[in-house]
Amino acid sequence: MRSARFAFAIVAWLFLIGIVLQVFLAGVGFFVPGLDSFSYHRSLGWLLHLTPLLVLLFASVARSGRDTIWLTVALVVLMAIQPFLPELRTNAPFLAALHPVNALAIFWLAQAIARRASALIRGPEPVAKPASTEQEATA
Repeated sequence: MRSARFAFAIVAWLFLIGIVLQVFLAGVGFFVPGLDSFSYHRSLGWLLHLTPLLVLLFASVARSGRDTIWLTVALVVLMAIQPFLPELRTNAPFLAALHPVNALAIFWLAQAIARRASALIRGPEPVAKPASTEQEATA
């Protein structure tokens, strides 16, 4: 169980680092002349797009708790819509403008999950109930 918790923390923190790098690459797209403005930002975004599914998988295996699982599900949902928001700039520019706002929400969730994953490593191991106790409770 400890190794699953450690793996969960690593994946969660790597995802958070990827989000910070993604924001940096957006800045590169705006401020560094001569580059294909947002190609690096776009490429990393697609790489990060499905990563929250890994975070969710590791959170489940690590038995991170219901609240952490729900935060991770919310992260999966926000990341699922994130790359499609800029595509709306022609038909629905106000929806497309939610791309950076959604990025803030993604960052907030990612750091909350990474902190919970780190706390999970420092916390005690869950104790499994003996099968006889569970059977007695249902009888």
